[in-house]
Amino acid sequence: MTEIATEHVRELAAQKSEAYELLLALEENPFADESCFRSLAQIVDWIVSNPISLEGGTLDELRGFVRSEPEDLPSTLPVLALALSEAANPGRMQMLLAGYARWLRAASNTARPYLLGILPNIAANLDDLREGGVEELIACLNACASEEDCEILAGCVGRYQETSGSILLAAAQIAGVAIRTDSRALVEKLMIAVAPEAMLDSKAARELLPALARLKAAAGESAVGEFVWSAAVGLCVTVAANNHSSALHLARHLAEALAALPAKRQLIYLNSFQCLIDAAGISLLGYGTKRLPALFQEAGDELASQFVAQGAAIARRYGRVAAAEFFEQRSGASREASPYR
Repeated sequence: MTEIATEHVRELAAQKSEAYELLLALEENPFADESCFRSLAQIVDWIVSNPISLEGGTLDELRGFVRSEPEDLPSTLPVLALALSEAANPGRMQMLLAGYARWLRAASNTARPYLLGILPNIAANLDDLREGGVEELIACLNACASEEDCEILAGCVGRYQETSGSILLAAAQIAGVAIRTDSRALVEKLMIAVAPEAMLDSKAARELLPALARLKAAAGESAVGEFVWSAAVGLCVTVAANNHSSALHLARHLAEALAALPAKRQLIYLNSFQCLIDAAGISLLGYGTKRLPALFQEAGDELASQFVAQGAAIARRYGRVAAAEFFEQRSGASREASPYR
């Protein structure tokens, strides 16, 4: 670049906006090519054209980033430029500029390309994410052991990109636990059962994913806690395929049901509950949340599981009403089968 052009940018940095210092810093990066300058020029134009502050260390952070970022600068600067255009709001733009370099440093080498793919899609939701929300998304990506798993998680987040920050974060957390517990098919089931389109008209659908994410607390911190959380989510997703309100009701009441059981019993309870719903449908949700935990607590795992299996077999062969009558013990045979004998 000519000396006149460089001096022109220096004067703009001194008289119009400090943002032009970023272009001067980029001149010091040996990896910067013409595409980098075009992208950074777009970024500077966004900053200059909007009431965006570069205080609080943001300017220094960005200046260091463009000066020292290695070979992938031609791919990272265009993403920031695109994300700024998608943010379409000075507050969200400022969040992007303040956090971008830090976020890229926090992402693993495997996760980084997927983070770059996510950011423009979620830029319009940045102010809706709670504090540290992007860092939580990055942590979910970093926990993925492979590119394939990162792709599953990023795809789930992308599916809900036009919803809200809380739903985006919940989607990442749910996808993460499904991946870690080798239940990857659950992610696809979730995206089908709770489609973003349904959230436009259904409050229950909008509240469901955050409620599923909160089940993590109910699952506890034991060695099997993640498997309990994943199983609880899977149960609710099965119900959601039939009715979002019923699934939300179940998610809210599962915490109490799980609390009534010791950690070692929670997973077998959920597996039996899943078997019950698969066979008999959502008509027995009340039984599963209220009476089934007591059955496991009082009769023990083996007898309770056998009783549920018998009822499920009746549902598959003779129908849901017959199964309901069995669980309500309205026949001599069902009372004979009861673990309470």
